[in-house]
Amino acid sequence: MALQNYIVSLVHHSEYITKNISLTSLLSTLAIAYLIYQVIHAAWNISPFHPLGHIPGPRLAAATYLPEFYYDVIKFGQYTKKIQQFHETYGPIVRISPNEVHCNDVRFADEIYPLGGRKRDKPLHQVRGSGAMAHAIFSTVDHDIHRVRRTAIAKFFSRGQVSRLEPKIHNLAQRLCDKILAQGKDPLDIPSAYSCFSTDVISDYCFGESYGFLDQISWEPNFRKPIFSLFTPVFAFRFFPFLEPLAIAASSMSKHLPEDMGLLIKTLTVDMPESIKKTRADLDAGIKSKEQTVFGSLLESDLPAEEKSVQRLTDEAASLIAAGTETVGWALAVTTYYLLSNPEKLQRLRKEISEVVDTSGQLPSWTTLEKLPYLGAVIYEGLRLSYGVSARTARVATEEDLVYHGEWTAKGSKGPTTVSYRIPRGFAVGMSSMIMHHNENVFPESHTFIPERWLDDQMQRNKELERSIFNFSKGSRACVGINLAFCELHVVLAALTMRVFPHMQLYETTEDDVRYDHDLFNPLPKASSKGIRAVIVSPYAT
Repeated sequence: MALQNYIVSLVHHSEYITKNISLTSLLSTLAIAYLIYQVIHAAWNISPFHPLGHIPGPRLAAATYLPEFYYDVIKFGQYTKKIQQFHETYGPIVRISPNEVHCNDVRFADEIYPLGGRKRDKPLHQVRGSGAMAHAIFSTVDHDIHRVRRTAIAKFFSRGQVSRLEPKIHNLAQRLCDKILAQGKDPLDIPSAYSCFSTDVISDYCFGESYGFLDQISWEPNFRKPIFSLFTPVFAFRFFPFLEPLAIAASSMSKHLPEDMGLLIKTLTVDMPESIKKTRADLDAGIKSKEQTVFGSLLESDLPAEEKSVQRLTDEAASLIAAGTETVGWALAVTTYYLLSNPEKLQRLRKEISEVVDTSGQLPSWTTLEKLPYLGAVIYEGLRLSYGVSARTARVATEEDLVYHGEWTAKGSKGPTTVSYRIPRGFAVGMSSMIMHHNENVFPESHTFIPERWLDDQMQRNKELERSIFNFSKGSRACVGINLAFCELHVVLAALTMRVFPHMQLYETTEDDVRYDHDLFNPLPKASSKGIRAVIVSPYAT
């Protein structure tokens, strides 16, 4: 009996070993097969038979996504700087991944980002990780779906609509000045202050009610840091999209998060959906708000029913908050640093603005302010050095090949060389504002704050050079809120220049605190930076 039990036990043990050996063998075989596939795929990517095989660039980037993964995920947001180095080595057209090309020639922008009916999709690789903005215009891959969504919301950001709501912007600009001047001698974090202003503007403008950040005793909470926190895993999600649902779990932990992050999560997951549902219920009951809101405008539009779902409209609202908060806020912060660092430029700006301010100190309208050439020059130079979305924004031409013709002077060469490249349809090609804004052929001394570069020989706006600004992208997918952004910048910069800057001084802040170091969609300085800070140093008149 004992022998029989031993034999049975031995048989079971042998079967167990066999099963495990089989499983191990299977996994090993699959791993080897996957590795062989990747090697073959990489070899194909760098072969002359690949549709992008003729585009210059580093071989490893053409073969695999490893360089992008290393510089964006491991070194965190550094691939844009590496791409800039690629251009210095390989020229204006560079292959930066197996299926993507990058351009550093503003003359080709209208081909990559055209207006009209020329179709341009967004590459799926770049919109992965959009998270709370997955169904927004910004993250829409398909050209036709994007056009439908954009058409429904574009009228809400028309120049006429912005002008009608301009008094709200003037009011918030003056409240910002009041709050800064009341700061006293305590150091002020400039980006946080401007973030409060820009968030109050976009929330009041779009949703009919300001979030009230300027009404707080302090400058916190605000949405600036939590927005960047939500963007932090974006690069990883591009390579591991199956991890993205984990980010959604953060909404259930809002009570355990820092106050500012908890507030943002609550706004995105509770307040906005409830606001959409209430607006829909009011419209169904025949009740219309006195002031048109984004939600009301979209719900009353001709969009298909699926485009009016609570989730999609919430994503759209999240996109508006993210874009409307940081783009304007950071541009103002960078401009403030350079004006306070260049007193003669600040004095010239004050003199120009003072000529259109009435005896009561009341600022004129946006249409009057935008006619001031030096104010416009300062705004454009501040935009150039703040970049907007600094990461690359690629497009995919689905119905046509793109053909580039240009010149390039390689290092050590005696003169320019003519180059031509055909970029086949179906492949991504894009530009990056950080790289474009430091093209020395377009912007000499590109790292220096020179507003005068935006003026022509008659000291008027240089309209041709203005076409080279890339903060709001270009073409049919350009930022829908560009009119609102320019209105904000003109009004609040004029208010700050006249009321605040004469009494403000930078505090332990250097150019390293404003210079680009890496990006999370938007630009960020070195991690060691303590921010752009200032103090109020002299008596003032309110």
